[in-house]
Amino acid sequence: MPSFIVIGGPLAAGKTTYAGRLAEHRKTRALMEAVANHPLIDDFYVDPVTYALETEMIFTIMHYHDIARAVKEGLFKEEVVCDLFFDGVEAYTNYTLSQDDRKAFLPLLRSLQERIPAPTQVFYLNASTGFLMDRVRERGRDYERYMTFEYLDGINAAFKAFIKGYRRAPVTILDAEELYRLSFKESVEEIESKLLVSRSAV
Repeated sequence: MPSFIVIGGPLAAGKTTYAGRLAEHRKTRALMEAVANHPLIDDFYVDPVTYALETEMIFTIMHYHDIARAVKEGLFKEEVVCDLFFDGVEAYTNYTLSQDDRKAFLPLLRSLQERIPAPTQVFYLNASTGFLMDRVRERGRDYERYMTFEYLDGINAAFKAFIKGYRRAPVTILDAEELYRLSFKESVEEIESKLLVSRSAV
């Protein structure tokens, strides 16, 4: 089976940047998340409690659709590098959803997980909340203008806890703050040095 390499972590950790760099370097296919297309993203960041369940459900369906469509189109016949960590949706819901809402949500997630490929390797971008907040401000996305440090810190903590118990694929933890200080070439070489698949397999 061709490799399905996922770059995962909390928002603003650099997933899209490093997935794109790795795919370009390895001359392989990239599958990228389209967060800005989410119809409730503005409402969610203004009032994350009220809109949590439907926001997470829509994210999950959107992510599933992107991967399922890529499978149908034959993308996974070759190596794929992806910034869309489908299983990581659960980390968000560990923080954003109430216990009752999680009971409604998790059966949907589990069902969809069985229908799409599991990653062959997950690179987890570990970072402090301060670093993530700086990155959010730096990129200046309109729909993130209401995001608070408290929310981002909760998501970051939930992701750290989730990744410790994650078992669907091998996990390699990377220091996102260290990668950020490296050049394009250096960051790609750092990630590629930890791949479980060799370049010859591409």
